[in-house]
Amino acid sequence: MLNKDNLCLIKDGAVLINTARGTVINEIDLIEELKKGRFFTCIDVTNPEPPDVNNEIRYMENAIMTPHIAGAVNNGCKRIALHICEEMERLNIGEKMKTEINLEVLSRLA
Repeated sequence: MLNKDNLCLIKDGAVLINTARGTVINEIDLIEELKKGRFFTCIDVTNPEPPDVNNEIRYMENAIMTPHIAGAVNNGCKRIALHICEEMERLNIGEKMKTEINLEVLSRLA
């Protein structure tokens, strides 16, 4: 598990990626380290899932949070396509999208 004791050892400018499990990283400690602006993170998993709408990581400039649907195993491509269709349906009927992308977020995506 990554916590404050080893998150502080991450080199400046590094990118921390978590696609494993949300419990692998102590999220409170991660947020504190991210506030220092030393490194970046991209997380596809959180604890709990889905992450709370007020989760600080969602709004940090040095973080990208994806909706844990990536991967080409176990029908991953089908899940991604279904997610896109559901999001487009929400957009068409005027509902808020679950993983809305705005210009600010778009500029940080790979």
